[in-house]
Amino acid sequence: MMIFEKARENAEAIKQGGARAIEEAKLVGVPAYYLDPSLGEGIIKELPDGTRQRIKLIDGEDVVVESIGPKA
Repeated sequence: MMIFEKARENAEAIKQGGARAIEEAKLVGVPAYYLDPSLGEGIIKELPDGTRQRIKLIDGEDVVVESIGPKA
């Protein structure tokens, strides 16, 4: 239970760390993969140009389920 309490206490720092990781991935030209409940269920793949896609992994390959557009 303690780990969940710590995560709640540090939620903003965790969120900022994730945002920095996405920006760093863009800077080096690789996609970032993450979960974002505000966008629904599933894996989000964000490309260096800001394009976002909901994907499924099938046999180790990315399969685009839905294009959800860039961040506003």
